[in-house]
Amino acid sequence: MNDDTENMVKRLNFENFIWVGFIIVGILDIYGDELIKKGLIQHDSTANKKANKLFLGISTFTILVYIYFLIRNYSDYKKHHNKSYETRLIGSMFILIGSIFLLYFQLTTTKQTDSPSNV
Repeated sequence: MNDDTENMVKRLNFENFIWVGFIIVGILDIYGDELIKKGLIQHDSTANKKANKLFLGISTFTILVYIYFLIRNYSDYKKHHNKSYETRLIGSMFILIGSIFLLYFQLTTTKQTDSPSNV
């Protein structure tokens, strides 16, 4: 096996952990929605606070993952330097920027009118 193939296999193995992380994030998001419902129905501010902390953690995790993908896509773009890889790189930038805006929204919203998972 040559170095490129070995590096690609290592990268894909690492990215499998990221996808498992996204599955866990999905489950945690459902749990957070349930906490929001509990907070609304039972007027439980503790559940709302717990849900907001959970959503902040989820947002932080996804931003870190999107930073990884941005770095990876930039590296691929430098290696291949064509329009297809440029488009993928730009898409990664937009996803990261959008995630940062969502985190900003979560941090600056003082009145809970909607679940953070809905944005």
